[in-house]
Amino acid sequence: MFRIAVLDDCDKQIVNALRSAGKVCHIPALNSLDAGHHDVCILDYRKQNPGQAASPLQSAERTPSIAVVDSSQCIDDSPEVAEVDEFVALDDLHSTAFRWRLQRLIQRFKVPLRTDSYAQPEAQLLGKVVDQLRDWVIIKDLEHRFLAVSDDFAQTVCLPKSDIIGRNDLEIGTDAQAVLGNPETGSTGFWAQDDAVIASGKSSYEENRDWRAFAVERRYKRTVRVPLRNFQGEIHALLVVVSDITDRVLAERNLKSRNLMLRRVTEAKLNAEQHRKIAEQAIAAKNKFLAAASHDLRQPLHALGLFLAVLERRIIKEDELAIVRKIRHSSDSLNSLFNSLLDISRLDAGIVEVSFQTFCIRDMLISIRDEFMQLGEARSLEVSVELSDAVVHTDPVLFGRILRNLLQNAITHTHEGTVTVRCREQMGQLIIDVSDTGPGIPESQYDAIFSEYYQLDASLRQSTGGMGLGLAIVRKMAQLLQTGIRLQSVVGQGSTFSVNVPLGNLDDATHASPPLRYQSLSGNRILLIDDEPHIRDALTLILDAYQCHTVAAESPEQAIALLSKKSVEPDIMIVDYRLKYEQTGVAAIQMLRSHFGRCIPAIIVTGDTSKSILQSVRKTGCRLLHKPLDAKALIQEIAEVLEAEELALP
Repeated sequence: MFRIAVLDDCDKQIVNALRSAGKVCHIPALNSLDAGHHDVCILDYRKQNPGQAASPLQSAERTPSIAVVDSSQCIDDSPEVAEVDEFVALDDLHSTAFRWRLQRLIQRFKVPLRTDSYAQPEAQLLGKVVDQLRDWVIIKDLEHRFLAVSDDFAQTVCLPKSDIIGRNDLEIGTDAQAVLGNPETGSTGFWAQDDAVIASGKSSYEENRDWRAFAVERRYKRTVRVPLRNFQGEIHALLVVVSDITDRVLAERNLKSRNLMLRRVTEAKLNAEQHRKIAEQAIAAKNKFLAAASHDLRQPLHALGLFLAVLERRIIKEDELAIVRKIRHSSDSLNSLFNSLLDISRLDAGIVEVSFQTFCIRDMLISIRDEFMQLGEARSLEVSVELSDAVVHTDPVLFGRILRNLLQNAITHTHEGTVTVRCREQMGQLIIDVSDTGPGIPESQYDAIFSEYYQLDASLRQSTGGMGLGLAIVRKMAQLLQTGIRLQSVVGQGSTFSVNVPLGNLDDATHASPPLRYQSLSGNRILLIDDEPHIRDALTLILDAYQCHTVAAESPEQAIALLSKKSVEPDIMIVDYRLKYEQTGVAAIQMLRSHFGRCIPAIIVTGDTSKSILQSVRKTGCRLLHKPLDAKALIQEIAEVLEAEELALP
């Protein structure tokens, strides 16, 4: 039986006709607001304007409507008429056809999509739209039967749509546990989830990261369930959209993994940066300490060396002279260690300046040969240096230090046999090999021996007094000169260190300076300015031994007073860089030059190694010597300055 609402303005003929139709009940409605509680609404369009007659339906949108008209009545296409679902003549209310039309109309509003509506144009249109989607789109009725499916789903289950529509999941071959669930595993199954959404009337959203239905391997799926309602708000079907999100999940996982890796790399980088800063601070602190302490540490060594030089010139007895020589040897060893520390400090601080020149290597090799042959004889070793007339392009001072350190290292670690230096030209390079017959170096230690404070045989630290800095200095200087260092060694047979230097053009070679004419410093007026009394005393004694006229002062003011009293001008000044009351040697030299009105040649002596001091001294045009000074080196430097001054005179 159908619940038919007849609006109160309908003619009684319509009511009587409905009553006489049989099996059709009607409940007269007093007004249009009550029509929404019924299956269909009957309107009388015979005697009224259709536009006016349709107005009562504005409050009954969810109820299908049938308008009774005369068979000859003209129906226009107004919007109000378009809202009427069916038109019927009064005489047709008694027919079976009207009952069939009534049933189909009510069913279409209650259940818009059914299993038998697959061939309808509306359903086919919906199917074409759904087929354009890559997701599984499924519409089921309340009995879990498929009403519509997308092509992608049909291809997955390997069935044509005609074999799917009207059947449920079990009937198309879906795994029973996936459909009905498994109490042992806690799986609820598809149908339980579908029923829960239908019962609640609310959409659901879930992600299944272990989807195995219709898939050989595990896939990741996202499922959305939406209850579908008819015009009266009743749930009549369920929309299920299943999306394969495997690629997205894997991408998110990869992104997460990359982010984790990036975070770890960033943390490692930050840690490395922090460690680098700590290391830089440690190096800066070390360099600062060495720079600050070098003056104070060098002062007693400087004085000791100067006084030893005086003693060596005064002592005549051989047994006493032997003792002085032993003291000199100890002093030289201490100076050597201190100079190694200073070299490392200066190299780390980046204040070592490189001056590339083109010169003949022969003179350097002769100097090295004469220097180390005596050292080799003292250790019962045969030291030979092969001379070469090759012209090279490099810094002669730093390259000479590299060769000397390599030769010193070879002699130190060779107990018997030979130490040889050989030269060979190859592909625009001069390659110098320093070979020994020492104990050799394991290949695993090739890199380590160039590290600071590293010695292959720790016992040598006591026997040689070294600290393992020689090869570290070689590597750092070679990097400055962009010079390659190679090592070949056989344990038990010896080692060969090879250093290569670019060949230069003979036309660009710097020729050796002519020999100094100053064979004696006798009669030269030399001004000493140093705030340490024992340094002034030692230097005065040395210069007096060379028949110099020496004036020693602790400050530039005192120097001017002493020189004025004696009415003399100095030929050369030897000034310590650090003086009392925070005065500098540079300022003292400028004061004396200003006082005498001429550029008096000067030598600045310092234990500091900072770059700022080097730049400050360079601006004055003065020579710079580092403490501790060797007396012979000081005399040679004084002679060179005086020679250059005399040659510069017109």
